[in-house]
Amino acid sequence: MIEKLKKKYTKAIRTSLLAQDKKTKNWFHLFSVIELQIDDEYSYSIPNDKWTHGCVRQAGLDNYSFYLSIDEISSVDEALNVFNNPIGNFVIDRNNISFVNTSFVKEPSGEHSLVFASNFYTEKGISSILPIRKSGLLVWSQIDNERKTDNHFISSTVSKDMLAMQQLTIEWLGFDIIQKKEHIGNIYLSVPNPYFREIEISLSTEPIGVFYKILTRKNGFEPLKFRIIDTHGDVIAFDKVFEVNNQVGRIELPHKPHLFELRIYNQQDDLIAIHEPATFISSIQFGMSMKQADFHVKVETEKGKKEFVVEKFSKEKPNIIGKPEVFIAESYFKKADKDRLYIELAQRKEFIFFQGAKEETERSKLKENAKAAIREILNNANDTCYLCDPYFNSMDIIEFAFQIKSSGVKINILNSKEAVSKVEAQKIATVINEYNSKPFGKIDVHILRGNSILHDRFIVADKNVWFIGSSFNEFGNRATCIAKIPESSGKLIINEIEKWYNSEEYSQDIIEYAKENEDSKNNFLKRLLLKLKTIFLKTIGKIKRKK
Repeated sequence: MIEKLKKKYTKAIRTSLLAQDKKTKNWFHLFSVIELQIDDEYSYSIPNDKWTHGCVRQAGLDNYSFYLSIDEISSVDEALNVFNNPIGNFVIDRNNISFVNTSFVKEPSGEHSLVFASNFYTEKGISSILPIRKSGLLVWSQIDNERKTDNHFISSTVSKDMLAMQQLTIEWLGFDIIQKKEHIGNIYLSVPNPYFREIEISLSTEPIGVFYKILTRKNGFEPLKFRIIDTHGDVIAFDKVFEVNNQVGRIELPHKPHLFELRIYNQQDDLIAIHEPATFISSIQFGMSMKQADFHVKVETEKGKKEFVVEKFSKEKPNIIGKPEVFIAESYFKKADKDRLYIELAQRKEFIFFQGAKEETERSKLKENAKAAIREILNNANDTCYLCDPYFNSMDIIEFAFQIKSSGVKINILNSKEAVSKVEAQKIATVINEYNSKPFGKIDVHILRGNSILHDRFIVADKNVWFIGSSFNEFGNRATCIAKIPESSGKLIINEIEKWYNSEEYSQDIIEYAKENEDSKNNFLKRLLLKLKTIFLKTIGKIKRKK
């Protein structure tokens, strides 16, 4: 596709994040975007007077200096060659740029591109790290599939090198490459739509349809094809292609569109731009609050009286522009499904609310249902389970850990010295020693030291994490819930749990802890017996002397 379009572009601008080894002076590629441009494309706001020879530098680091470079590649054909064959062909200011990785994977793999809408307000995805263009973007990428660049420059703890990369990309490119490290090592070919700068769409009510206006480029208007898709709920209600032969016009539709999506094709039926699904606004409501007063309250604290000031506001009646729709037929059925979503979430064990009960019989039934839900989650694990609860005791081990049916699952339990007594710790040690003597796999319990860092209760089954609203031994006894944590947040929780569990700084094996207590108890008894013996012998000696 790019071979057909390349004649429409006049130049190629490359933006690169580079690292220079301070000792060898070798250059390494970290990230780059090659953009093909048309004469009337908006120019970059950088380089500016803070740049020297087309680059800005972040220096003073241990091993590397980091540079952000912008340069013009000699021709569009050469830019395409650099993108398609980067290793050995990446040269900036007569410097050969090396790659930490030895291979790339092209995405998409074929000739057609990824197609993005205008990225003026985009904070996610590939388009958020590319030059901002109202026309939309056609994008190809070369991905460092080995992730060697990422692994070489990014560590688990924040380094000076990482801070330098972060500062350069935030200040000059508008995104944080450390937060979006999936882009490190990659090369992107970003191509603004060559047919127009922007398309404006508005709703026509009499007759029903849409008005359009195509803001063309310098090379003038070319006929296009509009594919309009209207979605009601999750169902397509209308899907049709229209020939567009005028720069301004109106397209009649059979009904008022609800969720309007526009796809734009050239005369060769290549998809060149999109307008993401959106709803036309029929009314706007906005409210206003007015400050009434400051509320002053004095509270006695450990450091004496402390005064707090809280601002209080009155909420005025909202203002409405337009006519709000009281009943929206297009989303009626989808809303009904959404209202029943809690049933599906409970079936998938993603969110369950146990409402609690006053009567003992009902409360007992709810508690058994709650325990059964946890056991079902645990029995979906294939590799590792973590049961994290400061109060996790020997009975919980029997009711939950013992119930994991697969002997191949490693069971790790994390509780706390703050919440588990020394006597209970010894009971736990006895229970798990009994279990571990059988050919059923192994249960390990680590007990957190000092003031417990753990407050909430978590279940980890392989890479999935659940939060539960009370201790295991009370779960379901009163109103509570269990909720699955989103995967990206779950990773953060798993990392912390593994750190607490595996580091002696945070926890120790409960069997060792119980043995320490037993040894301490035995030593105490020995000292007590020795003391009693000494007292006894002294008493006997006194009696003998009196005789």
